[in-house]
Amino acid sequence: MNIEANRVVSLRFVMKNNNGDVIEDIMNQAPVDYLHGSGNISPALEAAVEGLKVGDKKLIVFKKAESSGENYQMNVVVDNIRLATPSELKSGKPEPPKDETCGPGCCC
Repeated sequence: MNIEANRVVSLRFVMKNNNGDVIEDIMNQAPVDYLHGSGNISPALEAAVEGLKVGDKKLIVFKKAESSGENYQMNVVVDNIRLATPSELKSGKPEPPKDETCGPGCCC
């Protein structure tokens, strides 16, 4: 299954600035879930992961703002992709997990 609209995507990433300083690193944490196509993440990031599959890794370089001139890079890993439920499509975001045994470091 590929990343496309109306799919819930789970991914982990490391984001760095021009100098290689880590801005955010969730590679060793629970992945972030979002509803692809709902506008809940950066449009540039959403476009860059379109079409990826579970297990794919990608280095994405983008500008935070045209005026800043700063490039940011993200190493992204796709952990899961699934069809969104009707209630997720209606709300525009993934539902929280119902299983409370998601493990250490989980942010359910």
